[in-house]
Amino acid sequence: MTTNLTRSGGMVLFGLSALRASVAVAAIMTAAVPAYAQQQTAQQVQAEKQFDIAPQALSDAINQFGLQAGVQISVNPAVLDGIRTGGVSGMMDVDAALQILLGGTGLSWTRSETGIAITRASQGSNSSSLPPIIITGEKVERNYLETLSSVGVATSQDIETYKLDEASDAYNTMANVRYFHSGGNKGMQIRGVSADGVSEPENSAQTISVIIDGVTQSSEALRRGSRGTWDMKQIEVLRGPQSTVHGPNSMAGAIVMETNDPTFYWEGAAKGVLGNQERTDGAAMISGPIGNQVAFRLAAEAREQQKDIKQVNVEDNVLNEDKYRTVRGKLLIEPEAIEELTVTLMANDVYDQPASAAVRNPFYDRTFNSGSQSTEELRKNNVNNYSVKVVYDLTDSLTLTSVTSKQDTDMTIGTAPGNGFYIRNSNRKDNNLEQDIRFVLDQDTGLNGIVGLYYADKENEGHGVTTLPTYSNTRAVSDTSTKVETSAVYANLRYKLDNGLTLIGGARLQQDKVANFIDRDVTGITNNTLSDITFAKDLDVEESYVAFLPTAGVAYSVTETQTAGLTVSRGYRQGFSQVVEFTNTEIREVDPEYVWTTELSWRDNSFRNVSWGANVFYNYYENQQITISDNNVTSSFNADGSFSYGAELEGRADFGNGLTGYGALGLLKTELGEINASSCGANCEGNDFPEAPALTASLGATYKHGSGFFVSSDANFTSSYYSNSSLNNNDNTEVSSFFLANARAGYEFRGFTLTGYVENMFDKDYITSVDSTSTRASIGDGRTFGIQIDAQF
Repeated sequence: MTTNLTRSGGMVLFGLSALRASVAVAAIMTAAVPAYAQQQTAQQVQAEKQFDIAPQALSDAINQFGLQAGVQISVNPAVLDGIRTGGVSGMMDVDAALQILLGGTGLSWTRSETGIAITRASQGSNSSSLPPIIITGEKVERNYLETLSSVGVATSQDIETYKLDEASDAYNTMANVRYFHSGGNKGMQIRGVSADGVSEPENSAQTISVIIDGVTQSSEALRRGSRGTWDMKQIEVLRGPQSTVHGPNSMAGAIVMETNDPTFYWEGAAKGVLGNQERTDGAAMISGPIGNQVAFRLAAEAREQQKDIKQVNVEDNVLNEDKYRTVRGKLLIEPEAIEELTVTLMANDVYDQPASAAVRNPFYDRTFNSGSQSTEELRKNNVNNYSVKVVYDLTDSLTLTSVTSKQDTDMTIGTAPGNGFYIRNSNRKDNNLEQDIRFVLDQDTGLNGIVGLYYADKENEGHGVTTLPTYSNTRAVSDTSTKVETSAVYANLRYKLDNGLTLIGGARLQQDKVANFIDRDVTGITNNTLSDITFAKDLDVEESYVAFLPTAGVAYSVTETQTAGLTVSRGYRQGFSQVVEFTNTEIREVDPEYVWTTELSWRDNSFRNVSWGANVFYNYYENQQITISDNNVTSSFNADGSFSYGAELEGRADFGNGLTGYGALGLLKTELGEINASSCGANCEGNDFPEAPALTASLGATYKHGSGFFVSSDANFTSSYYSNSSLNNNDNTEVSSFFLANARAGYEFRGFTLTGYVENMFDKDYITSVDSTSTRASIGDGRTFGIQIDAQF
């Protein structure tokens, strides 16, 4: 069967040209053919098919769609001129696939006697053109209406439309999700908890999992190495505990990022960016078949920029250099001898060197002096990700899935070249291996969900030398390692009843074996003095933790387009060991941290061309892990009785005539529980969590004209909050609220797009963190602008 394109009477026919009938035969079968054709078309439309169509010009995508759907499609070619689609992929029926393919284009479709006719939305019966969103972050494909977890989504179309070049750009469009520069590090926050927790306990685990193509990112790769969005299919941020399904490091939430898969047809893309601050970007992608059973995809991106912070010491200009490079390859294997089997292999190499955001007071002068007893550092990270995903269809509704992943990271840490007070040379390496194997049951009625086994072996090693030349050439040599071996069995199931109710239940039984090692020697300080005892450490401890992590709930389909839900779940991160402050070898055990989350959810597609959802939540923490810093001496403890509550509201709309938009609103209240008062300045209990703004909001809109012209704009607001690790809520550490707006305009023509953009277009001065002395801060980027050209073929 072949798909071709012909013109007849001003119409373009995509599909099954071999089904033409002669005039004579058509005359004889005038009555019979229409009924038969309608029956055949209906059967073809109702059957589920595998679609794999990348973002591209809609005219080309329609041709591919006709071939993959096995139906004939007719459309006036003028209707398609200058319109692009975000593509469609996955197993679904033709209606659902076409809804996604035409989403945001202002086009609709009707079924004709011989196939499907595409028209402008005002002319067709299927006037809703808002594409449905499929959520995969819970390891089962569900549409947004069926997903009770509070989830923020950035689709490939969002990434392209709003120029979300970095994952942080996507996070900042979501409710109760933000990404801040802080102390030379970068990290995301979900519901007021950063990836390191409310503070940064030494030896602790992450609280947020970032998973890219099945590979869980280490703490180092999470900060440096996971920011690129080129050739990204979708980014999902699942707020709240995801420990039952995702296990380690997902107590506060999970971020699931999927890149595009290889295709069995040829396609390619490229982009170039030229902007102020010496910004240059280049990216390319090519995908196609290698024979009939194997397809490949190669994607690469390189980006450089020189930030505009004025360095007092010229040799520190290297701190302004922002560099990012990535190369990713994928192979898709679908052996004809085993039709039920699909294998996807992925390899990814990343180099990430984020620029420093450090400035000295007065902050808005955007000046930094490394000679003023600064500890500002330059960090460079190399990340290698590998994964093998094997999917075997046991039956039409039962699938066996295995995901094997490996990650290696190699990060170097150095101080500002102009700093003669504090000199640090360190190296940290991660070596992680994970295996997840699960049965996935997906059927229209009765029991659905996953049952799985999980194993991980993770190791972080570090070696560092720190020298203080002005303090008797004091020198500290440190070797550290943290090893974690995790094994778990888990299930997350739903049972659909006939009355619209769905019962939800699941649990995870997990064991973590944790080994912490520290050997830190100090020279230049008299032995057994307070300074020597403070900084010299010896630790070699192994502990084992077992956690039971249940989830339960109920969902009710109020109507076919409205769903309400109630869930209760438990989140967890492992405990660890630490040397007690002002001792060399005394050990403190920091207990595992737990959170119980109760959540109400509402999903609604009842309004024409509008999809929205809301979640209201309450978190209660047990043994919350916190760290307190006193004169550069850090101590970790468990806090009892901390809690938070809030709400998220997010929605999308297609207003017709090429105008679409989105909105998000997050509300949050946090409160720290009881902490060792003497170690917290007697002023921590009842305080806000650090980096937990009470209000986050974002809004975006885009207009696409049929001529190819388009314009889009988005804005986000973040209310005031206290800086990273500021548990005592010192007034000096409070960051003022800020509002940021961005805009783009351009023109699309025959696979090419030219875009002009401006970010922080009002040139808002704002900081994202400040230290307790108000002498040092991390500052946000000023106005940036440039042009971008994209090509699709």
